[in-house]
Amino acid sequence: MKRADVLKNYAAFKAMRADLEASHLGQFAVLRDGQLGGIYPSIREARTAGNAHCGVGNFSTQKIRSEPIELGLAAAVPA
Repeated sequence: MKRADVLKNYAAFKAMRADLEASHLGQFAVLRDGQLGGIYPSIREARTAGNAHCGVGNFSTQKIRSEPIELGLAAAVPA
């Protein structure tokens, strides 16, 4: 898979991230051509499905997780 394809898939994932976090937190997304191909409970299942439906190496997987909010240096200083 080309770097441009990976970046396209990641951009698509970021765009749908909030919706995915609301209903599929901790699961794994399969993406191809900037489209969501499916959601799976484990990385193994996601990769198996991706290989079967997209062909080996023709997709991206992304864990659906919430990211901590970066509060910057001021958050680390005690009040």
